Amino acid sequence: MKKIIFLLVAAIAVAAVSALTSCSNTEKKKLGKYELTESNGKFGLKSEGGSVVLAPEFDEIVEDTVNKAVFAKTGDLTSIVVNSSVIASGIKIESVEAVEGNPDYAYIHADGKVLLWKIGTSSTFGPFEDVKLIDDIVFMSQDGKWGAATTDLRGLAPRRFDRVLIVKNEPHLAVLVKDAKGWAMYDADGVSNGQRYDISPKALDKQIKSLKSDDAIGVFEVDWKL
Repeated sequence: MKKIIFLLVAAIAVAAVSALTSCSNTEKKKLGKYELTESNGKFGLKSEGGSVVLAPEFDEIVEDTVNKAVFAKTGDLTSIVVNSSVIASGIKIESVEAVEGNPDYAYIHADGKVLLWKIGTSSTFGPFEDVKLIDDIVFMSQDGKWGAATTDLRGLAPRRFDRVLIVKNEPHLAVLVKDAKGWAMYDADGVSNGQRYDISPKALDKQIKSLKSDDAIGVFEVDWKL
């Protein structure tokens, strides 16, 4: 996995691939498409239309022109602005790393949780205890339980299962979930078929048994009539 796009700990640092514009003085009034504001030595942002995006309460504001985001920092807390929308406010960022195999998304690790961000947009998932993006399926964990959704926010399974397995058989998609009662199945719209299985459907036994016992999530393709 490519790591790291950004690393913000004691100060804001962005990888060399990013073209940065920083403002920490009163002479520069523009920051990309935004208007920089200042009050009592603190900085804020206004949109092109004059609406307040960030109140003037930040020590430093940095623009990442490659990923079309603005990072505003006060102490060790950071807020992130994309397209005049605040997608994260007052978080302690540990790192931001690219999603393996999907350069359009990044994981933002902050405050012990993970936020999935579609780079250059205001679209985010989370924050959750853990988030994984696999084959355009977002897996998210909260309170130790897993759920899944498509990137267009169609719900596949709520966050209450020990295991969530996506079964792909184009053009179909199904979701197998497991909890204390056994296995159940959802369709691509998050609707359960109402059935419970003591074990997985026989056509899937081999594939599921081939997974490691600690694999809580996964996506695989089968030749199976849904």
